[in-house]
Amino acid sequence: MTKSIRLLILDDDPLTAKTIVTIASSAGVETRSTDSPGEFFEMVQDWAPDYIALDLVMPDMDGVQVMVELARMGCDADIVITSGVGGRVLEAAARSASEHGLHIAGVLPKPFSAASLKSFLKAPKRHGWYENNETVSDQGAQENQVDVDELRQAISQGQITVVYQPKVNCRNSTLAGFEALARWQHPDRGTVGPNEFIPLAEQHGLIDELTETVMQQALSWLAALPGTLEKTADNDYLRRRLKNVTLSLNISASSLGNLKLFEQMDDYCQSLGIAPERIILELTETCAMDDPISSLDVLTRLRMKGFHLSIDDFGTGYSSMVQLARLPFSEIKIDKSFVMTAASSKESRTVIKAIIELGHGLGLYASAEGIETAETLEYLRNMGCDLAQGFHVARPMPGGAVLDWLREGRNEDEAYRLQVLRSLKILDSEEDERIDRVTALAARLFDVPIALFSLVDSERQWFKSSHGLETRETPRSVSFCSHAICGDDVMVVADATDDERFRGTALVTGEPYIRFYAGSPIHAGSGARLGTLCLIDRKPRTLNEGGKWKLERLAQMLENELTSDYVAHRDTLTGLLNRRGFNARARDVLALAQDAGTHATLFLFDLVNFKKFNEDHGPAAGDRALLEFCRVLRDTFRKSDLMARYGDDDFVVLMVDVSPPDHHRLLARVAMHHRVSVQEHTIDYTVGWSVLDGADTVQELVLRASEAARVIRSE
Repeated sequence: MTKSIRLLILDDDPLTAKTIVTIASSAGVETRSTDSPGEFFEMVQDWAPDYIALDLVMPDMDGVQVMVELARMGCDADIVITSGVGGRVLEAAARSASEHGLHIAGVLPKPFSAASLKSFLKAPKRHGWYENNETVSDQGAQENQVDVDELRQAISQGQITVVYQPKVNCRNSTLAGFEALARWQHPDRGTVGPNEFIPLAEQHGLIDELTETVMQQALSWLAALPGTLEKTADNDYLRRRLKNVTLSLNISASSLGNLKLFEQMDDYCQSLGIAPERIILELTETCAMDDPISSLDVLTRLRMKGFHLSIDDFGTGYSSMVQLARLPFSEIKIDKSFVMTAASSKESRTVIKAIIELGHGLGLYASAEGIETAETLEYLRNMGCDLAQGFHVARPMPGGAVLDWLREGRNEDEAYRLQVLRSLKILDSEEDERIDRVTALAARLFDVPIALFSLVDSERQWFKSSHGLETRETPRSVSFCSHAICGDDVMVVADATDDERFRGTALVTGEPYIRFYAGSPIHAGSGARLGTLCLIDRKPRTLNEGGKWKLERLAQMLENELTSDYVAHRDTLTGLLNRRGFNARARDVLALAQDAGTHATLFLFDLVNFKKFNEDHGPAAGDRALLEFCRVLRDTFRKSDLMARYGDDDFVVLMVDVSPPDHHRLLARVAMHHRVSVQEHTIDYTVGWSVLDGADTVQELVLRASEAARVIRSE
């Protein structure tokens, strides 16, 4: 015989209690009610209810006191908190109860509807309304605790393993990286939760050994991951992506003083060929702020080596905004307690929005963990969150299961391809100067009149970027690109009038009179081909292997733009790239120039005495001066040139050319545009330039340009 669901009610208002009884009984729930705390506790023990409806405000013993006693008793019923005190107080009480280990089904503000109450009673029991979305069991931890000797043995005997939880770009759901999470499978006790063994390691000086164990396993796995893919053309894109994804490692406060540990991490990355820029070290908000001076020294050195730093569980600590601004974090991670309650809590949504805006204002990526529903992911996307992690994206998994997870999301049929295309939300979107820069660069480097980024939809091809062509879409039935996406190699049509597939189509016999076509597929997701970066000419021509390689590199730049977090790469005042965004793209541009044998020149501009300018005329006038100088640069340089606000008063431009540019003519144009620009107050600037020489890095070019700078007077 099936046991009926039991509901116990504690409420001093007879009418409310009677209403709950009526609603619950109609749903087939067995109910009991009392207004006496003493009688209530007796029934909790003797009757063992599945659910408890608890009023917060009562005369003899308030609801918070009742929940403290329930926690002491080890009550495992799901609790529905009811009251008319207001939503914020209800949610605070729910969080308090959850912290005491109680299971909160939800809160029910008075007056409530029958449907609201029934939704809690019908819902499957899901312990932990405010709990971590990790499901590693700590059941029986108090009765079956491990000791430090067992942990020491586990580390030495390899019982500590690592699982990996994927992180995706919030904007387009493409893979961004993984977080490495420690796991302990005890030979006798079974799974030991990290909430048990990590504090134990910290208390007994084993945390550095534990961190090193996790680090070695995770970094070795990351380095080997691309090579585990089958060597097929279909996997080329995914293999490239896996060579660039990030890995997050959790760092304890206790490890911040151990510089040797971080030096070993740096050495290990170098030995495995992993760029430090791919590693994100996650520190909890409280641990990073415990000793701000020491933290500043250590974290600065790590950032200088190239490692990224994330402030984890943000919003749960007590740090000051001053310290947050001082410490060199590159990512701010919203605590899951806010994310998991975003759907039901206005306060959580307000906090999430504020943290994202704070992070972006400080030039940080905003990351969210604990995402369990598509609705939460969509909300975070709308708020401008950059990175997403949680059960809705993927559960933590062993390293060997990651490729299977990727393959499950990869289906080469047309339905999957269109699904990925539409999930990116770029069809029929506005012009994007990041994309336009690549197509303009392609047109110039190949000396063709038309270069396009074409997206192949179900019945049409739509041009996200069209250099040299006014039309934004054509029927798919006549498109060259629908053929190009059938493979991963560059498709070349030397003369369309000699190709039976195209000779009679409208695009060949009429505008734009295509004779030559070359298209390189653009990928996203787990390798779905969205469309192409293509070159078009109105006369026949050929493309050698070097040209194909160059087109593929430009296509990879487009793929990188589709997966980049542009909000975090953009200067909010001028709309130009910021330093981080410039450096990321400049590396690709310089690699292209170095391998293709083209010329590259970097210009560095600096507004003279800009700090004093702000002091004399005010920050608003300073902002207007920056915007005006930005306009001067846009008027002077080309759409294909990479341009950024590189510092508070610095601007940088990187040009790539088949032949060397006329530096003096360009700078004369800048000076002319600056003289005739609208200026409330005159401001001078310095300019220097450097030319790519061999394997120069971005930093080396900037340094040489700075050393060569000279002052240009505005009058």
